[in-house]
Amino acid sequence: MPRTATTASAILGLLDLRPSWTTYEITKQLRRNMRFFWPRAESRIYAETKQLVARGLAEVELGHVGRRARSTYRITPRGRQVLREWLATPPRATALECEPLLRIFMADRSTRAQLDAALRQVRADARAILDVGVDVGPEYLRGTAPFQDQIHVRAFVFDFLSQHALMLLAWADRTEQTLDTWPTATHDDRVAMARRIIEANLTAYPALETELREQRFEVAREPT
Repeated sequence: MPRTATTASAILGLLDLRPSWTTYEITKQLRRNMRFFWPRAESRIYAETKQLVARGLAEVELGHVGRRARSTYRITPRGRQVLREWLATPPRATALECEPLLRIFMADRSTRAQLDAALRQVRADARAILDVGVDVGPEYLRGTAPFQDQIHVRAFVFDFLSQHALMLLAWADRTEQTLDTWPTATHDDRVAMARRIIEANLTAYPALETELREQRFEVAREPT
């Protein structure tokens, strides 16, 4: 059987959390957190829900709220089976796509103003996550979150997104501080700073810490 598209499976997973959903409710939930780690789901919500219905994985009930038409979706038994089958498959590798980092990657061809713009975007992305977190986190602590019964699961996602956002802010600060030194730094100065950055990160790798320390000692013993 062909593997169900990940976006469709994400929507099936939401449908399985409660008896019925309107497209507005699904979209609201996606914007609340899933957009930070599976953003394509939000843009494809309408197309994917229709496809799920066409495949018999969900069913739709058409109604009205006043004069406004409303579609309510429910997962079918077949949809639950397909969701279980998808969950049993190995996940695809984590993918990182970050245009601001691509701009920093080309720093030697950029102006300082352009690099600052890239760092501002990184900070804006981080704060967008934290802005949601400062609303969502207290809701779970108060016991008033829409999916309070899922707190034991949502805490993992909250931790991941929060730490990711904080990492982005810390990285932007460190990068900005280093860029501040470039105008007066010689080439050798920049190389020395770069080596310190790389070494500081490598020493945080548990499996490499001992090996790196030994390499440093070997370099120190080499004749000059």
